[in-house]
Amino acid sequence: MQPEVFIAIGSAVVSLLSVLFTTISARRVTVLQYQLEEQRHQQSKAELAEQLLSRYREPLLWSVHALQGRLFNCVRPGFLSTYLHCGDPDDERYTRDYTVYVLAEYLCWVEIIRREQQFLDLGDVERNKRFFGFLDRMTQIIAALDLPAQLRLFRGQQRAIGELMLVRLEDGGSIRYESRGYAEFCESLDTDPRFASWFTRLRSDVDVIAAADWDGNARLVRMQHELIALIDFLDPDAARLATPNRALLDRNLIGKITTNA
Repeated sequence: MQPEVFIAIGSAVVSLLSVLFTTISARRVTVLQYQLEEQRHQQSKAELAEQLLSRYREPLLWSVHALQGRLFNCVRPGFLSTYLHCGDPDDERYTRDYTVYVLAEYLCWVEIIRREQQFLDLGDVERNKRFFGFLDRMTQIIAALDLPAQLRLFRGQQRAIGELMLVRLEDGGSIRYESRGYAEFCESLDTDPRFASWFTRLRSDVDVIAAADWDGNARLVRMQHELIALIDFLDPDAARLATPNRALLDRNLIGKITTNA
């Protein structure tokens, strides 16, 4: 074989190897760029998820705390039965309506958060998944058919009550939402029949809860346990709540622990 042929073959091999090396290098660069872009994207999504959580952590935390404390007292023997029939109309109304209010307030903040979440692609952010996991489990407990009927609300009813509790505010040209306060809630019960109709059964449920035993209030127990887990997630260092009572309802300890009314 002539030397020229060897040279030609060698040149072709070198060219082929060069093209192959360039292709492999370009592919590696593309993969690396994609990985870096995906990492930046995930970091950005994580930041958005944290911003969402930070924006609503405080009001949701206080709402969850109020609800779990009320559920604790509702299951505690003697609390509801005493104050529902104490002879003072104001105390009797407060006992009934505040019990319903703290549930409605919680549902309102959940509705506000879910409305904002639906516009953000945060489904694969781990912390965000954990957070909404708590909310979804609470939704399931409140709607469960295999538990005693008191305080049962199906998913659509939960969202409807959340919507009814919304207060629309304008802030520097932007729109934001908050929950009605207790005074406005009571006024709406008195003056708005449509609003009040959504809470008729829940207000009656308070009497059923007062007369029920531990097993009869199983839904409230499960709700309270899930809410305590959510508090631990939102406030792991117990730094935000002024009265960080996190006692779990326990059949054996229920008569030995008290919380605020």
